[in-house]
Amino acid sequence: MDRQTAAGMRYWTYGHGRRDTFLLVHGWCCDHDFMAPLARHLADRQARVIAVDMPGHGASPPPADGYGVTEMAGHLRAFAHALDLRRVFVIGHSLGGVWSLVAAAGDRDRFTGLGLLDSAVAGPPGAAAAIAQVAASLRDDTSGAVRESIVRSYFPPYSDPRLVERVVAATARPSTEVAYAPIAGLAEWSAAEGDVAALHRWDRPLIFVGSNAPFADYARLAELAPQAFIGQTVGSGHFVQLQVPAQVDAMLDRYLEVTG
Repeated sequence: MDRQTAAGMRYWTYGHGRRDTFLLVHGWCCDHDFMAPLARHLADRQARVIAVDMPGHGASPPPADGYGVTEMAGHLRAFAHALDLRRVFVIGHSLGGVWSLVAAAGDRDRFTGLGLLDSAVAGPPGAAAAIAQVAASLRDDTSGAVRESIVRSYFPPYSDPRLVERVVAATARPSTEVAYAPIAGLAEWSAAEGDVAALHRWDRPLIFVGSNAPFADYARLAELAPQAFIGQTVGSGHFVQLQVPAQVDAMLDRYLEVTG
């Protein structure tokens, strides 16, 4: 595993295959390490797998242009351009899936595959307003108590307590701004139906893997993206790639087999 920098973002490379390139994008208040189990699995396919720290997260410095969805997606596209990545299959968890969707929909020559792991797209009625309420609660959460409560709510009661505490500790590291601003940006994007526009632009197959309480409305997602393959994990909270990695790996493997 090699750590490097491109377009102002730190990234880690797993495997050095030449056939496929997978770009893995973590979610809210996370870093590349949250995608490590999936990265190791995909590297076994003789693929080149890259996991990034998005701007302001992990080892990457804060962005100069803020944390809006469009801006963060632009950083992903700039990253892919800086490394001259081609035929990229981008997979994002949570908010990272939103950034990945917008990045891929905006550069279909470079991005050819898309995976969303329990991401907030095609939500039910009132989703944008609910996200805005979450953002408001995080604005002045200097103690981190609200953030911790949100993260803990992502785990069902039968979750491994060691995993829960590890995720709680890791998501507590980013600043209050990093906890608040990306969610505020997501609320604005959702209110403007940015997901509808991006899903319409992305007219290729995609895979969505949901948790036991998915952010997406599956019926609406199927209507907006009829080419989508929608999978549901069993016994997992929001961090599907950490809680049930074998299920996620199996669904991605089958998707890749079916779609070629």
